[in-house]
Amino acid sequence: MTSLIWHNYKYFPYEKDLAVREISTLLGAGAVELSSSGAKAQSCSTPANASRLVYFSSFEDCKTGEHQATRQALLERVNGNGPNRQSTRYSAHGLHEYKGKFNPQIAKALLNIFGVKEGQWALDPFCGSGTSLVEASHLGVNGVGTDINPLAVYLANAKVLALSVPAESLELASKQALAAVGKMRKRAVRQDARREYLESWFPAENLTDIEALRLALQEQDNDESRILLAVASNLLRDYSLQEPSDLRIRRRISPFPAKTYLAAYEEAVASFVQKLSASQDVLGLVRPATKACLMDCRQSLEGTREIAPAGFDAALTSPPYATALPYIDTQRLSLVWLGLLEPSGILALEARLVGSREIRGTGKADLLSALEANNADLPADEAALCVKLQQTLTEQDGFRRQAVPRLLYRYFADMADSFASVRKVMKPGAKYGLIIGGNHTVLGGQRFDINTPNHLASLAVSRGWKHLETVELQTYKRYGLHSKNASTTEALVILQA
Repeated sequence: MTSLIWHNYKYFPYEKDLAVREISTLLGAGAVELSSSGAKAQSCSTPANASRLVYFSSFEDCKTGEHQATRQALLERVNGNGPNRQSTRYSAHGLHEYKGKFNPQIAKALLNIFGVKEGQWALDPFCGSGTSLVEASHLGVNGVGTDINPLAVYLANAKVLALSVPAESLELASKQALAAVGKMRKRAVRQDARREYLESWFPAENLTDIEALRLALQEQDNDESRILLAVASNLLRDYSLQEPSDLRIRRRISPFPAKTYLAAYEEAVASFVQKLSASQDVLGLVRPATKACLMDCRQSLEGTREIAPAGFDAALTSPPYATALPYIDTQRLSLVWLGLLEPSGILALEARLVGSREIRGTGKADLLSALEANNADLPADEAALCVKLQQTLTEQDGFRRQAVPRLLYRYFADMADSFASVRKVMKPGAKYGLIIGGNHTVLGGQRFDINTPNHLASLAVSRGWKHLETVELQTYKRYGLHSKNASTTEALVILQA
């Protein structure tokens, strides 16, 4: 029998459910008995795996009988807000804010529950800023993430890279860059579309420091500078003319921070270095074969076979939901500042994102025709829902609501394409877990609740997956700038290739 102790923080019911699933897979337990203090796992075939558990703070060593802390407990303890609160920004997770970030505990738990072993391959087709890739790396699992947002790919690679770079070398590189800022201020300004765009969104004195720091870091051209540019990027909105507390692009009404941009950057580096150093004390330097790729998972993912030739042992993701709030509005300054996107490409990228509210060009008429004819060959229930929503519209519905049925149809079609694409690069029997929230709309004065998890399960089955189960997650909490806009219902959809 193996004895396990809970963390001190309060659990949602789903977390204890995931904890039991972890025990069954990782420890090969015959039976699990829960109590207020923890759990007892009977007849464990692989008790040595207990250190990988997410939802327990310690486990009983099967040889000595003494309790040892899990690696998760050590990571949260040195990077968190004390033992009574679950930490989500340990290790490299706090490098940069990102809309709709995956909960790292769930990502690691899924890898454990799916039985992904060290050296095997996991895929995240909507990888965002790389939460699942970081967690895979912590476990020695190789990961590939795909996303069409260049900032997401940049941040995901920066996070994974940070795991392998000694924290003290980051601190040294930052000091060298700050020492060179004065010289960089004197460089001639190249007046192009990028510069003109930034000048329209930053006060001149702020932009001078922001650009000087970028030049100083880019001149180093090493792993450290790529990570530090992400730290610097995370501060841009606070020093811009865009209102930091608003998801949309609106002019600033709040006062600027009292400290200078460079002072804020120096503090942010010190904070990140401290967290990274503490994590490296627990895990050492982690050098996995993990990479985020600028790739559209709705199209062919065969390019991932260059990285994982035999295919993937598991997949996990937190995809966008239908008519999601705009990602690019909150990220456009970083995209342009880092040179990842021309200003003229912002609107086009926004429209391409899965779940986008934007329709470009002749798309409105084309989407209506596709919806009415079901050109994407959606399952009957999903196609019928879109038709019903379209028929419910009245003249009182504004232009945003008029677009909802077409946007939902496009979302369903995009997700169906992604399911077909992902399935082709999975090993037979591999599992795929998706954390997804539901949402609702009001059309013609009627409220329609959209059970996105159920609809995605249906779409996946239509594209060749087996739907194993859907697990309700009791309002898994989003934090930060986007928390008030997050979905209030969530579920874990588990599929099998």
